[in-house]
Amino acid sequence: MSSVLRSSREPLVRIVDDDASLREALGLVLTVGRLDWAGYESAEAFLERDDLRRPGVVVLDLRMTGMSGLACQAKLAERASDLPVLFLTGHGDATAAVRALKAGAVDFLQKPVGAEKLLSACRRLTAWHLALRAENEEREHARTLLATLTPREREAADYTARGWPNRTIAEEMGVSEQAVKIHRSNIYRKLGVKGPVDVAELMRKADPDRRFAQAGLRTLCVLADDTPTEEK
Repeated sequence: MSSVLRSSREPLVRIVDDDASLREALGLVLTVGRLDWAGYESAEAFLERDDLRRPGVVVLDLRMTGMSGLACQAKLAERASDLPVLFLTGHGDATAAVRALKAGAVDFLQKPVGAEKLLSACRRLTAWHLALRAENEEREHARTLLATLTPREREAADYTARGWPNRTIAEEMGVSEQAVKIHRSNIYRKLGVKGPVDVAELMRKADPDRRFAQAGLRTLCVLADDTPTEEK
């Protein structure tokens, strides 16, 4: 029997195992550890009924009647689920466990599972997944804000984030310095930021692989044309 489900934004531990007594035993451990959980008697039931949008972790038995844990893991990948998978394995499942790890599983626990090991793993993976979801939300929010910029404003924002002064940006864009000042004023207003450092940080969130030269970032703090009087 699963614990009462709360808000869809709160983490949930999914226990997917065809052994009812084991599900209940693991669920009791999670309840005592103040973790919300849901039990599923098969991989098919889990894939059909679970809300994969809810953060948390999947505790998945490697060998089950019907769809195996590895097959379920593959289905999750097909659905682009970012839920971390923690496999439960029995003796002699070492080869399969290695396959699961190579396919993206984050860890595995061998049966019988100790209470402290289960709680520790579920807490660690839940915290990781919450952080991942928060990072993804920040990225989407940043991309939404940047999408409000016109093409010319986005170009000016790129140069601004690199620490370029207005004069250099104007020369690169083929416009006047006054036009650049207007662009930057619009950029700050639309993005809800106060200066170049904030623009750079927003772009970093929108594209984590984006990199700015450290020297350029230091320059952002001392640019003369970034003073409040410049925008007047």
